[in-house]
Amino acid sequence: MSLLVNIRGTNGSGKSTIPIKMMNDPDKYTIEKRIEGRKKPKTILTVFPTYGWVALGSYENKTGGLDVIPNNKTTRKILWYALKKFPEYDILMEGIIASTIRSTYIKIFHEIEREFDRKVIVLSFTPPVDICIKRVKQRNGCVKVDEKAIESKWKTVKRNVEHFKAEGFISISVDNSNTKLDLMLHNFLKLMEKYKDA
Repeated sequence: MSLLVNIRGTNGSGKSTIPIKMMNDPDKYTIEKRIEGRKKPKTILTVFPTYGWVALGSYENKTGGLDVIPNNKTTRKILWYALKKFPEYDILMEGIIASTIRSTYIKIFHEIEREFDRKVIVLSFTPPVDICIKRVKQRNGCVKVDEKAIESKWKTVKRNVEHFKAEGFISISVDNSNTKLDLMLHNFLKLMEKYKDA
């Protein structure tokens, strides 16, 4: 059964590391469509044939994934497009804004379970918040960051793990603070295979 995986986490949690590492796929390509309210076509999907995954959004810029999609309504349209166009591929969706939205995605995920042959997995990266803050500072060149905002998002992500579980989804919390960057994608794929075959 194909997967729909929603990776969640605060800034610096490592959620975008997975699709960014997939960018090494020599056969990767993007699909562009005109998004409502935008004059020029935008990348709505990034396809990784070598891995058998499709990610919502673009990873050509620093801010990617769902963060390049303007709103939940457009996200839903793009997601449905991906589900219909790539039934054999696993789908990945992640973004900082989407990581704190719960009820909208609970509704969407239940719809997907009803309409498509998909297993929904909510994977929350929850390394200690001080690790997340440290990573953001390193990434931004040690400039001042909004630590309270990062902590607030971290608490929301952590709290929502149980909410998604209560809704019947596979909801996993992973502390990746001791995982080497080069092993992030390997560990992710290995974990997803375990749930795919279950």
